[in-house]
Amino acid sequence: MNETEDFFKQLKDEDIILVIKSGDYFPFEVLFQRYVPLVKKVVKDYYIQSFEMEDFIQEARIVFNKAIHLYDNTRGHTFGNYFKMNLKHHFFSLIRKDMAKKRRSEKISESLEGLLENGFSPNYIKNFSGDLDFQKALEVKENIPKFFEYLSEFERQIFFRYLKNVDKEEIAKEFTCEVIQVTNGLDRCKRKMKIFFN
Repeated sequence: MNETEDFFKQLKDEDIILVIKSGDYFPFEVLFQRYVPLVKKVVKDYYIQSFEMEDFIQEARIVFNKAIHLYDNTRGHTFGNYFKMNLKHHFFSLIRKDMAKKRRSEKISESLEGLLENGFSPNYIKNFSGDLDFQKALEVKENIPKFFEYLSEFERQIFFRYLKNVDKEEIAKEFTCEVIQVTNGLDRCKRKMKIFFN
């Protein structure tokens, strides 16, 4: 432990915050480490798919940095409470986004399954599926939501419309883009589908 770090460890939160606000970021880690136990405690109440503790810690650092610069001790609450409140809001926001993404994937998945079953899907999807045995068909259906997460937002949107047999020209008009962009996007979807399911 060097003398500078040791010095900051003796200071109160508010004093370190003033130093950081003045432009000296050295004591940031010293202050953040004081709140890691709080972060881990808060994390126990939240679940985000594919998030590990290190991901939560990284998100907490971002919130912590913002909290430092926005904290006003004249408003009658401690920095700890202020940070905790912001952290909970941030995690809740991440969960809402994660759930929205999951719902969107599930909705698209259900629509795709319906289209495949009723024979309304584009030829390249039919050709890709071919004569699937039951086990393979089940694996494809289970992995459809994950596949849609593999696509960009633009690719997801145009792919879903194309599955509903919306013309490329109509899709381009809806997204105010060139038909070639839609064609290229669908080609990327096709390549990604082959890679993903193989």
